[in-house]
Formats: sequence, structure tokens, C-alpha cells
Amino acid sequence: MKNKIGFYIRLFGTIISTILFIWVIKNQDWQLVLEKLTHIHWWAILLAILLIFGSYGFNVLRWCFLLWSKGAKVPYLKALTISLGGSFASNFLPSTIGGDGFRMIAIQPYTKSKNLSVGSVLLDRIVNMSAMTCLIPFPIFIFGETLLNLLRSVGDSLFSLSFFPGLKNLFNKYFPKAINAFQLWASKPKDFVLPFLAAWPSNLLPMTGTFLLATQLGMDVTFWQVIGVQTISYFLSVLPISINGYGLREVTYTTLFSSIGFNIEQASTLALITRFITILTTLPGALWLSSLVQGQADVEIDKSL
Repeated sequence: MKNKIGFYIRLFGTIISTILFIWVIKNQDWQLVLEKLTHIHWWAILLAILLIFGSYGFNVLRWCFLLWSKGAKVPYLKALTISLGGSFASNFLPSTIGGDGFRMIAIQPYTKSKNLSVGSVLLDRIVNMSAMTCLIPFPIFIFGETLLNLLRSVGDSLFSLSFFPGLKNLFNKYFPKAINAFQLWASKPKDFVLPFLAAWPSNLLPMTGTFLLATQLGMDVTFWQVIGVQTISYFLSVLPISINGYGLREVTYTTLFSSIGFNIEQASTLALITRFITILTTLPGALWLSSLVQGQADVEIDKSL
């Protein structure tokens, strides 16, 4: 019953966010949007795709550093296929971390320990969020009161969706696991250094891609402003109130970029094209995800025989 309630909350959150975004773009000059899209050179789109793929590479390296420090003999390329499979699954699952469950399952043959496989994924997320937390001063300085108003409106929506009881259940479920995971690595704090360093390019590369596309759209934006927008977008998308942050991320882009002087056409076009490129880069993961599911099914059949 609780799972069904959580699903409907996330579905409702996705629908509301998407409706808000559609309402915003409905009142745009679409002729101007199409004109701006034609100004984006093919090499810029290709470079943005490569930058996002590069960020996936560092995401995997961050995870591998945690696994290797505990003796897990997982090849980098295998971890890459697993991670891409999880990223593809996240397109259809709650928040932007829905594919983590697939990573936990797929890595178990290499860890030989459920605690290690679950712990590595949870710590991977914690390390990444720690790096992103270091960037919070940028949006606070750049957006000020606009940011407070956006967070206040999101907070009101969370209360109206009875989100916090669900968050409490989620916290009670995963916090003990996170503590256990941390304890596995706590004896050697230096094991966190390399994962933390890898988290920086994994986050800054897609921000660089967004900055490149923004300049192609004629936006006189600074890299620091892009960091500010994507930092807030990251933390809002992690909240399990929508599916892969659909709608929520786009509304955040249009709200924050518009607040610093860019028109809605530019902001929403940037939100749409970056979303499209992000989904495009996860498509190879569909191949590995299907093989993972099939492999897991075969394991379950063998166990039942």
C-alpha cells in the first residue's frame, strides 16, 4: 500500500511539474525558439554529448575507486556498462537515482557481499552530493530571493503531497544502510579522497556542455550562472517527487534563467535540448540493462531448480 502511495505521489508530482512547464512554453514565441535552435552548430551538440559521456566515465571511476579500495575485482568497462544500464533505467524510475537498485544487483557477483554492493552505491551517491554541496554558495549568491521563492514553492508542494511522511519512511529504511556502508570504509578515510576528486569532473563536464549550448543559443551567460542553475536543479531532481526529475528540472531552468535576464524562449529551449541530449546518451544502457535483467532472471531460475 505504501509503495502504491509513493508511486502516485511521484506520478502526481511529475504531472504537475510537466503541466507547469507546458504552460510556460505555451506562451512563447515558437518561431523564435526554432530560429534559436538553428543557431546551434552540429559540432556543439556533438561536443555536449561527448562531455556528458565523459561525466559518466568519471561517475563510474568514482564508484570503482570505492569498490577497488575494498578489494572488489570489477573491471572498469564492466562497471561502465552496469552504470549506463542504471542511468537508462532512471529515465523511468523515481527521482534521478532510481537506477541505483540495478547497480546494486548487477555488481554483487563482483563484490561477493550484499553489504559491499549496496554500500558502494550509497556511498557513491553521498560522495557526489558532498561535492555538489560545495557548489551551493554559487546559486545563493547569484539568485538570492528568487531561489528562496522557488524553494518555498517546492516546499509547499511537498507538504501538499504529504511528502514528508514518505520521506521519513525512506530515511528510516535507507539511513541504517548508509551508516553500515560508511562503517565499511570509515577505517581508512583516505579511501574517500579519490572518489571525491572524481566527483568534480563528473559534475563540471555536463555543466560545461550546458554552458556551451547556452552560448550557442545567444545567451550571454557566465559559467558560474550555469553552475548555480544546475546545482539547484540537481538537488531538486534528487527528491523522489517526480520520475527522473521530468518537468521539475525544466521549470527550475526556466525560472532561474529568466530571473537573471534571459527570455523564456532561451531558457526553455536550453532545458529541452539538454534533456534530449541527456536521454540520448543513456540509450546504450538499454542494451546492457536488458542483458542484466535476463541474467538476473536466469540466476533466480537456477536457484529454484
